[in-house]
Amino acid sequence: MSIVEIAGLRKSFGANEVLKGIDLQVTKGEVIAIIGKSGSGKSTLLRCINGLEDFQSGTLSVDGKPLLHHNAAAMRELRQHVGMVFQSFNLFPHLTVGKNIMLAPSLVKHTDQKTNEAHARKLLQRVGLAEKFDAYADQLSGGQQQRVAIARALAMEPAVLLCDEITSALDPELVGEVLRVVEGPAEDGMTLLMVTHEMNFARKVANRVIFMHQGLVHEMGAPDALFSNPQTPELKQFLGALHN
Repeated sequence: MSIVEIAGLRKSFGANEVLKGIDLQVTKGEVIAIIGKSGSGKSTLLRCINGLEDFQSGTLSVDGKPLLHHNAAAMRELRQHVGMVFQSFNLFPHLTVGKNIMLAPSLVKHTDQKTNEAHARKLLQRVGLAEKFDAYADQLSGGQQQRVAIARALAMEPAVLLCDEITSALDPELVGEVLRVVEGPAEDGMTLLMVTHEMNFARKVANRVIFMHQGLVHEMGAPDALFSNPQTPELKQFLGALHN
């Protein structure tokens, strides 16, 4: 059963076609790492899946619901099913950590205050920041802010979690703590699509790795097969550049 279905997806910014016909089916509970050079369309693909970018042609559905940009109710429905964690943490600076996590469930799901707070505290515990409920974003390290951002995305109990380069703005010593937090939902069976430069993480956690090149899915397969036996010169060159 596919939870994300993408067929013939094309997306242009002006004359620049960034996605040139993406076909992809993601099974429920699958963890997919998306790799490739800058400009290959990885982040744009994620932004299309959660409705942040409109696309010119093709179809996209999440959890059986088609993405309809002209239909506000359908878009609201979609965003309840898709959580997204960005490269820059995007926490609201004027709200405490707890309130950042509680905001969407209270606005969208109308969860009552007590239930919402209990859930937020549980999520903070899960990301190892139980004591930061009343702290503000500027009192946290980058790694802590990103862990709060993950907790905030999980607060909506999404069917699919999208992570876009979530470690690239972090100092190297903070990368591990954020990746460990993402491993939890993956192990619990959450569907996860993650654009990443962390090849060890992709090898360890992903069921499938997708290599994007010039707006297309260029190669796709199990991590061990893809990394140890790349089939195309482009993937060989990409992996070679990482080791130099």
